[in-house]
Amino acid sequence: MSKSKLIISSACAAVITIAFVVIVTIWAELSAPIKAWLQNFSGHHWTTKSIFSALIYAIATMVLYVLPYNPNPAHLRKKIICLLVATILGVAVLTAFYAAHHFGIF
Repeated sequence: MSKSKLIISSACAAVITIAFVVIVTIWAELSAPIKAWLQNFSGHHWTTKSIFSALIYAIATMVLYVLPYNPNPAHLRKKIICLLVATILGVAVLTAFYAAHHFGIF
């Protein structure tokens, strides 16, 4: 098992998961049927998003790990930076959305 390859796969899977959470969170806030479906799936929309997020992360990590590529330090650094940027953007987008939602823009 290559530690670098696992870290890169995990970072990419985390970026995919962050995108999923941001998109589904905003979509569910704007669409009552989506929010209702999420709630009906597990009892609460937050729980459903958490279940799906864990599954997406685990599956994406495994799939990305088995893809053929040779990790190197530059590749590792690039993927970690992508993860940091995705995290910051995800927080910024959700903060802006909820602020706009609170002030009645949406």
